[in-house]
Amino acid sequence: MLGELHIKNFAVIRDISMHFVSGLNVISGDEGTGKSLLVDALSLLMGARAPSGLIRSGSRTAHVETIFWPSEVTIGLIRGILEESGIEPEANGMLLISRDFQEGGRSIARVNNRAVPLSLLRQIGRHLVDIHGQMEYLSLMDSANQLMLVDKYGELEGGCKEVRRTIEELRAKEKTLGAMEHREKDGYIDLLQYQIDEIDAAALDDIDEDALLKERDIYRRAGAISGGCLDAYATLYGDDRSVSVLMHKVLTCLRGISAADTRLAEFSEGLEGGLAAIEETARELRSYAENVESCQEKLEELENKIEILSALKRKYGSSIDAVKAFRDKAVSELLELRNGKETRARLEVERAELKAEAGRKAERLSLCRRSAAEKLVRLVNSELADLGLEWARFDIALSRREDAQGLSAAGGKAYAYTGDGIDRLEFLVATNPGEPVRPMSAIASGGETSRIVLAVKSALKIADPIPTLVFDEIDMGVGGRSADSVGRKLGSLAGFHQVLCITHLPQIACFGDIHFKLNKVIEGGRASSTVETIEGQDRVRELAVMLGSERNGGVMMKGAEALVKNAEKWKSGARELVATGTGL
Repeated sequence: MLGELHIKNFAVIRDISMHFVSGLNVISGDEGTGKSLLVDALSLLMGARAPSGLIRSGSRTAHVETIFWPSEVTIGLIRGILEESGIEPEANGMLLISRDFQEGGRSIARVNNRAVPLSLLRQIGRHLVDIHGQMEYLSLMDSANQLMLVDKYGELEGGCKEVRRTIEELRAKEKTLGAMEHREKDGYIDLLQYQIDEIDAAALDDIDEDALLKERDIYRRAGAISGGCLDAYATLYGDDRSVSVLMHKVLTCLRGISAADTRLAEFSEGLEGGLAAIEETARELRSYAENVESCQEKLEELENKIEILSALKRKYGSSIDAVKAFRDKAVSELLELRNGKETRARLEVERAELKAEAGRKAERLSLCRRSAAEKLVRLVNSELADLGLEWARFDIALSRREDAQGLSAAGGKAYAYTGDGIDRLEFLVATNPGEPVRPMSAIASGGETSRIVLAVKSALKIADPIPTLVFDEIDMGVGGRSADSVGRKLGSLAGFHQVLCITHLPQIACFGDIHFKLNKVIEGGRASSTVETIEGQDRVRELAVMLGSERNGGVMMKGAEALVKNAEKWKSGARELVATGTGL
C-alpha cells in the first residue's frame, strides 16, 4: 500500500507530509487548498510528464516522494521490471519513489535512490496505483487489462495458463517448421556440407596450435638462429683459437706430466670427456644451422596452416575446440535436414494436433469468459443502481475476428488468436439515458464517470490486483441519498484495497478510516497549503462545516455526529461480513 507522501515546493504547497492507512483515506478542504495537487503529485510519481509552472514561485526546485509497502502479490508483478534495472526492494519490502524538478523542465526520477527513466515509473506505477482523474493511468481503460480482470473475476486463471501454454508450444513448433523450410529453400544443405568439408580438410585433430605457432616462430628467425649456431660452432671447433684446440693443448700438457704424478691422469680423463661433448655439440650446431637455413618451404607450409586455422576461427569459433563444436553441430543439423521429409511430416502432425488442442481449450475458455462477463455485467449494473445511476448501463463486448490461419472453434470457423485465446474484450458504458454504449476508454472524465468506475471497481474488488485506488471529484453532481451510497461503496472497497478519496461531501467523508484536511495559510504575504490529520471532535466540526452554514452550527454538529455514528456502525457490520466471508 501507499505509506507516505512528501511534497515540497510544488505549486501552492510549500512542504507537507502525509501518512496513509490501509483503509479509506479521506481528504477534504476548501477550494484552492491544493487537494487536486496531491493527485497530480501521485501521477508524477507514477510517470506522468511534468507540466510547466509546477515549481513554487521563489523556489528553484520541487520534490515529490512516496513510500510504498508492496504486498507479496505486487512484488511478484513488479519484480521482473525492477530486476531488469538492477533495483531490489529494501530488506523490509519498502519501495521509495521520488522525483526532483528543476527550472527549465528537467526532472530526475528515482526508485530506491537509483535514477530511472520515466518509462520505468509507468511500468511499475500501473501495478501500484490506479488514479481516476488522469485517464491514461486508469487500468480500466486498458482493453488488455479488462480481459485480465474478467478472467480473475471468473477465476479462470487455470484455463488461461493452459491456453497460453498450448499456444506457446504451437508457436514453437511453427517456428521450427518455418526455419526448416527457410533453410531448405536457400541452399542451406549445400552450405552446411561446404562448412563441414572445409573444417575436415584442416585435419584439426592432428594439430597442436601452440606447438605450431612456436615452430613457425623458429623458422621465421631461421637466419639469426643459423648465424648464431655457426658462430657457436666456430668458437667451439672452428680455428686455432677455438675451445677444442685449446683443450687439446691442455690435454697434451697433462699427458706429458702425468707419468710423474698418476693423480693427474684423473684430470686428463675428465677433460677428454668434456672435449668429446664439445666436439659433438659443435657438429650438431653446424648441422642444425644448415637445416634451419634451408627450410623456407617449411616456413611457408607452417604459415599456410596457421592462416587456415585463423580463417576457420574467424568463421566458426574463437578456438579450435569451438570450430570442432561448430562442425559437430553442422553434421547433426545436416543429418536432420537430409531426413527432413520424415522430420517435417512428424512436426506437421504435431503442429496440427497442438492447433486443434489450442482451439478446443480457447473455445472452452471463451465460453467461461462469456459466462463470467454476463455475471459481472449484472453485478456492475446493480452497483450502478446503488449509486443512484439507474439510467447508466454497463456492458462487456466479447468478439472474435475470423482468420483462415487461426484456431478452429465451434461451428467450424477459424479465428485469430493471441496468447490469451481467441477473444477480444472491451468494457462498454452508456453515461446518459437513451445513449448507446461506448468503449469505456472513450468516456469523458467527471463525477458521473467516477461513480461508474467506482461501480466497476466495487464489482471487481477481489479480482483487481492494484492495491491503491485514488478517486478525485467522485462527488461531482452527487447529493443526499446517492452520497451515502457512494460512501458505503468506498468503505466496502476499502476492505479490499487502500482507497484515497478527495471529497466535499460529509456523507462520503464520514466513512473514512483517516481524515486529512487541507488548509490555506498566509505566511509573509504568501499563500501556502498545510495538511492536518483530524479526528474526534475536530473531525466532527469539519463534517459539520461541510454540511452547511455556520449559522446553524448546533444543528450541523448534531448532523455530523449522526453521520459519524451511523458510518461507524455500518463499518463495524461490514468488517464482520468480510471477516466471515459473507460480504464478498
